[in-house]
Amino acid sequence: MYLGIETSSAVSSIALADEHSFVGELTVSAGLTHSEQLVPHIEGLMKQCKITPADIKGIAVSIGPGSFTGLRIGMGTAKAMAYALNVPLVGIMTMDALAYNFYNSQHRIGILIDAQKKNVYEARYHWEDGQLVCDQLPQVRARNEVIEELSQGTDITMVAGDGAVKAATAIEEAGGSIALAPLLLRMPKASSLLMAAIPHFTAGDTTDAMTLLPYYIRRSEAEVLWEKKHPDAARNEETPSVIVTDAAKEEP
Repeated sequence: MYLGIETSSAVSSIALADEHSFVGELTVSAGLTHSEQLVPHIEGLMKQCKITPADIKGIAVSIGPGSFTGLRIGMGTAKAMAYALNVPLVGIMTMDALAYNFYNSQHRIGILIDAQKKNVYEARYHWEDGQLVCDQLPQVRARNEVIEELSQGTDITMVAGDGAVKAATAIEEAGGSIALAPLLLRMPKASSLLMAAIPHFTAGDTTDAMTLLPYYIRRSEAEVLWEKKHPDAARNEETPSVIVTDAAKEEP
Protein backbone atom coordinates (compact mmCIF):
# COMPACT_ATOMS: atom_id res chain seq x y z
CA MET A 1 0.00 0.00 0.00
CA TYR A 2 1.27 3.45 -0.94
CA LEU A 3 0.51 6.76 0.75
CA GLY A 4 0.31 9.96 -1.31
CA ILE A 5 0.68 13.42 0.25
CA GLU A 6 -0.16 16.62 -1.65
CA THR A 7 0.27 19.99 0.12
CA SER A 8 1.65 22.26 -2.59
CA SER A 9 -1.30 24.66 -2.43
CA ALA A 10 -4.12 25.57 -0.03
CA VAL A 11 -5.60 22.14 -0.79
CA SER A 12 -4.64 19.30 1.55
CA SER A 13 -4.97 15.90 -0.12
CA ILE A 14 -3.93 12.40 0.92
CA ALA A 15 -4.63 9.05 -0.72
CA LEU A 16 -3.99 5.34 -0.26
CA ALA A 17 -3.55 2.98 -3.20
CA ASP A 18 -1.70 -0.05 -4.46
CA GLU A 19 -0.84 -1.13 -7.98
CA HIS A 20 -4.37 -2.38 -8.62
CA SER A 21 -6.83 -0.09 -6.83
CA PHE A 22 -7.41 3.07 -4.84
CA VAL A 23 -8.40 2.43 -1.25
CA GLY A 24 -9.22 5.94 -0.08
CA GLU A 25 -8.68 9.65 -0.58
CA LEU A 26 -9.29 12.76 1.50
CA THR A 27 -9.07 16.16 -0.18
CA VAL A 28 -9.91 19.31 1.76
CA SER A 29 -9.79 23.01 0.93
CA ALA A 30 -11.23 24.58 4.05
CA GLY A 31 -8.82 27.38 4.85
CA LEU A 32 -7.01 25.41 7.56
CA THR A 33 -3.23 25.23 7.64
CA HIS A 34 -1.49 22.01 6.65
CA SER A 35 0.16 21.92 10.06
CA GLU A 36 -3.31 21.67 11.63
CA GLN A 37 -4.83 19.05 9.39
CA LEU A 38 -2.28 16.90 7.57
CA VAL A 39 -1.30 14.40 10.27
CA PRO A 40 -4.87 14.02 11.65
CA HIS A 41 -6.10 13.43 8.09
CA ILE A 42 -3.50 10.73 7.49
CA GLU A 43 -4.36 9.02 10.77
CA GLY A 44 -8.10 9.29 10.09
CA LEU A 45 -7.94 7.96 6.54
CA MET A 46 -5.74 5.04 7.52
CA LYS A 47 -8.13 4.17 10.33
CA GLN A 48 -11.19 4.35 8.06
CA CYS A 49 -9.48 2.19 5.45
CA LYS A 50 -8.20 -0.27 8.09
CA ILE A 51 -4.62 0.35 7.01
CA THR A 52 -1.83 0.12 9.58
CA PRO A 53 1.62 1.74 9.35
CA ALA A 54 3.05 -1.73 8.70
CA ASP A 55 0.97 -1.89 5.49
CA ILE A 56 2.66 1.18 4.00
CA LYS A 57 5.46 0.17 1.63
CA GLY A 58 6.14 3.55 0.04
CA ILE A 59 5.27 7.23 0.31
CA ALA A 60 4.84 9.71 -2.55
CA VAL A 61 4.88 13.44 -1.96
CA SER A 62 4.55 16.57 -4.06
CA ILE A 63 7.90 18.39 -4.26
CA GLY A 64 6.81 21.64 -5.93
CA PRO A 65 6.68 24.19 -7.24
CA GLY A 66 4.00 25.68 -5.05
CA SER A 67 3.51 27.12 -1.59
CA PHE A 68 6.87 27.16 0.18
CA THR A 69 5.28 26.54 3.58
CA GLY A 70 2.88 23.88 2.31
CA LEU A 71 5.66 21.98 0.56
CA ARG A 72 7.88 22.06 3.64
CA ILE A 73 5.09 20.65 5.81
CA GLY A 74 4.16 17.92 3.33
CA MET A 75 7.74 16.91 2.62
CA GLY A 76 8.71 17.06 6.29
CA THR A 77 5.82 14.74 7.16
CA ALA A 78 6.56 12.37 4.28
CA LYS A 79 10.27 12.19 5.09
CA ALA A 80 9.65 11.63 8.80
CA MET A 81 7.19 8.83 8.07
CA ALA A 82 9.45 7.24 5.47
CA TYR A 83 12.36 7.29 7.89
CA ALA A 84 10.31 5.89 10.76
CA LEU A 85 8.76 3.15 8.62
CA ASN A 86 11.96 2.49 6.65
CA VAL A 87 10.16 2.75 3.31
CA PRO A 88 11.19 4.50 0.07
CA LEU A 89 10.05 7.91 -1.05
CA VAL A 90 9.06 9.16 -4.48
CA GLY A 91 8.97 12.89 -5.09
CA ILE A 92 6.61 13.99 -7.85
CA MET A 93 6.66 17.46 -9.35
CA THR A 94 3.39 19.22 -8.60
CA MET A 95 2.77 20.00 -12.26
CA ASP A 96 3.22 16.38 -13.33
CA ALA A 97 0.70 15.27 -10.71
CA LEU A 98 -1.80 17.90 -11.85
CA ALA A 99 -1.42 16.75 -15.44
CA TYR A 100 -2.50 13.28 -14.29
CA ASN A 101 -5.90 14.82 -13.50
CA PHE A 102 -6.35 14.76 -17.29
CA TYR A 103 -5.26 11.16 -17.89
CA ASN A 104 -5.38 10.39 -21.64
CA SER A 105 -7.08 13.69 -22.44
CA GLN A 106 -7.03 14.74 -26.09
CA HIS A 107 -6.50 18.38 -25.11
CA ARG A 108 -3.28 20.22 -24.53
CA ILE A 109 -2.73 20.80 -20.82
CA GLY A 110 -1.42 23.97 -19.24
CA ILE A 111 -0.52 23.91 -15.55
CA LEU A 112 -0.44 27.34 -13.91
CA ILE A 113 0.66 27.55 -10.30
CA ASP A 114 0.49 30.86 -8.48
CA ALA A 115 3.94 32.42 -8.13
CA GLN A 116 2.69 35.70 -6.60
CA LYS A 117 3.20 39.22 -7.99
CA LYS A 118 1.04 38.40 -11.06
CA ASN A 119 3.39 35.59 -12.09
CA VAL A 120 2.80 31.87 -12.50
CA TYR A 121 4.88 28.75 -12.66
CA GLU A 122 3.89 27.34 -16.04
CA ALA A 123 4.40 23.95 -17.70
CA ARG A 124 2.67 22.34 -20.69
CA TYR A 125 1.81 18.73 -21.42
CA HIS A 126 -0.12 16.37 -23.65
CA TRP A 127 -0.99 12.68 -23.46
CA GLU A 128 0.20 10.30 -26.17
CA ASP A 129 -0.58 6.56 -26.15
CA GLY A 130 -1.16 6.58 -22.40
CA GLN A 131 2.11 8.42 -21.69
CA LEU A 132 2.41 11.93 -20.30
CA VAL A 133 4.60 14.12 -22.51
CA CYS A 134 6.03 17.40 -21.19
CA ASP A 135 6.03 20.00 -23.97
CA GLN A 136 7.44 22.83 -21.85
CA LEU A 137 9.43 22.50 -18.66
CA PRO A 138 8.35 24.65 -15.69
CA GLN A 139 9.30 28.29 -15.79
CA VAL A 140 8.24 31.53 -14.13
CA ARG A 141 6.29 33.84 -16.42
CA ALA A 142 3.95 36.80 -16.23
CA ARG A 143 0.41 35.44 -15.83
CA ASN A 144 -1.22 37.70 -18.42
CA GLU A 145 1.47 36.85 -20.97
CA VAL A 146 0.78 33.14 -20.56
CA ILE A 147 -2.97 33.60 -20.91
CA GLU A 148 -2.57 35.70 -24.03
CA GLU A 149 -0.18 33.20 -25.62
CA LEU A 150 -2.36 30.18 -24.90
CA SER A 151 -5.49 31.91 -26.14
CA GLN A 152 -3.85 32.39 -29.55
CA GLY A 153 -2.96 28.72 -30.06
CA THR A 154 -4.43 26.42 -32.69
CA ASP A 155 -5.38 23.64 -30.25
CA ILE A 156 -7.50 23.93 -27.12
CA THR A 157 -5.42 24.08 -23.95
CA MET A 158 -7.13 23.16 -20.70
CA VAL A 159 -5.53 25.06 -17.82
CA ALA A 160 -5.48 23.99 -14.18
CA GLY A 161 -3.77 24.83 -10.90
CA ASP A 162 -4.29 27.61 -8.38
CA GLY A 163 -2.67 30.08 -10.78
CA ALA A 164 -5.42 29.31 -13.29
CA VAL A 165 -8.12 29.55 -10.63
CA LYS A 166 -6.79 32.93 -9.51
CA ALA A 167 -6.94 34.14 -13.13
CA ALA A 168 -10.32 32.55 -13.93
CA THR A 169 -11.93 35.83 -15.04
CA ALA A 170 -9.03 36.75 -17.31
CA ILE A 171 -9.04 33.25 -18.84
CA GLU A 172 -12.76 33.38 -19.55
CA GLU A 173 -12.44 36.85 -21.08
CA ALA A 174 -9.49 35.78 -23.25
CA GLY A 175 -11.48 32.96 -24.86
CA GLY A 176 -9.94 31.61 -28.02
CA SER A 177 -8.03 28.37 -27.51
CA ILE A 178 -7.62 28.59 -23.71
CA ALA A 179 -10.21 27.06 -21.39
CA LEU A 180 -10.37 26.70 -17.61
CA ALA A 181 -10.53 23.02 -16.66
CA PRO A 182 -13.69 21.63 -15.06
CA LEU A 183 -13.94 22.31 -11.34
CA LEU A 184 -12.87 18.83 -10.17
CA LEU A 185 -9.76 18.86 -12.35
CA ARG A 186 -8.37 22.27 -11.44
CA MET A 187 -6.60 21.51 -8.18
CA PRO A 188 -3.96 18.95 -7.15
CA LYS A 189 -5.14 15.61 -5.75
CA ALA A 190 -3.19 12.89 -3.99
CA SER A 191 -4.83 10.23 -6.16
CA SER A 192 -3.31 11.80 -9.28
CA LEU A 193 -0.01 12.10 -7.44
CA LEU A 194 -0.06 8.37 -6.75
CA MET A 195 -0.93 7.61 -10.39
CA ALA A 196 2.27 9.41 -11.34
CA ALA A 197 4.29 7.82 -8.53
CA ILE A 198 3.38 4.13 -8.63
CA PRO A 199 5.35 3.42 -11.85
CA HIS A 200 8.41 4.84 -10.06
CA PHE A 201 7.84 2.54 -7.09
CA THR A 202 7.46 -0.56 -9.28
CA ALA A 203 10.59 0.37 -11.25
CA GLY A 204 12.59 0.95 -8.07
CA ASP A 205 13.11 4.60 -9.01
CA THR A 206 12.90 5.90 -5.45
CA THR A 207 14.90 7.92 -2.96
CA ASP A 208 15.17 8.08 0.81
CA ALA A 209 14.32 10.53 3.55
CA MET A 210 17.80 12.06 3.55
CA THR A 211 18.15 12.94 -0.12
CA LEU A 212 14.74 14.10 -1.39
CA LEU A 213 14.70 17.86 -2.07
CA PRO A 214 11.88 20.31 -2.84
CA TYR A 215 11.73 21.79 -6.34
CA TYR A 216 11.04 25.48 -5.86
CA ILE A 217 12.17 26.86 -9.27
CA ARG A 218 13.05 30.13 -7.54
CA ARG A 219 13.95 31.12 -4.02
CA SER A 220 11.36 32.30 -1.54
CA GLU A 221 10.89 36.01 -0.87
CA ALA A 222 12.37 35.53 2.61
CA GLU A 223 15.54 33.99 1.15
CA VAL A 224 15.88 36.77 -1.43
CA LEU A 225 15.53 39.45 1.25
CA TRP A 226 18.04 37.67 3.49
CA GLU A 227 20.57 37.47 0.67
CA LYS A 228 20.16 41.20 -0.03
CA LYS A 229 20.89 41.95 3.63
CA HIS A 230 23.83 39.51 3.75
CA PRO A 231 25.53 39.87 0.33
CA ASP A 232 28.84 38.51 1.61
CA ALA A 233 27.44 35.39 3.23
CA ALA A 234 28.79 32.27 1.57
CA ARG A 235 26.27 29.81 0.21
CA ASN A 236 26.92 26.11 0.70
CA GLU A 237 26.63 24.90 -2.88
CA GLU A 238 27.71 21.33 -2.08
CA THR A 239 24.71 20.55 0.13
CA PRO A 240 21.69 22.39 -1.28
CA SER A 241 18.44 22.27 0.67
CA VAL A 242 16.27 22.97 -2.38
CA ILE A 243 16.36 22.53 -6.14
CA VAL A 244 16.32 25.86 -7.95
CA THR A 245 16.54 25.81 -11.71
CA ASP A 246 18.66 28.49 -13.37
CA ALA A 247 16.55 28.11 -16.51
CA ALA A 248 13.50 29.64 -14.87
CA LYS A 249 13.02 33.26 -15.90
CA GLU A 250 11.21 35.62 -13.59
CA GLU A 251 9.23 38.41 -15.20
CA PRO A 252 9.14 41.85 -13.53
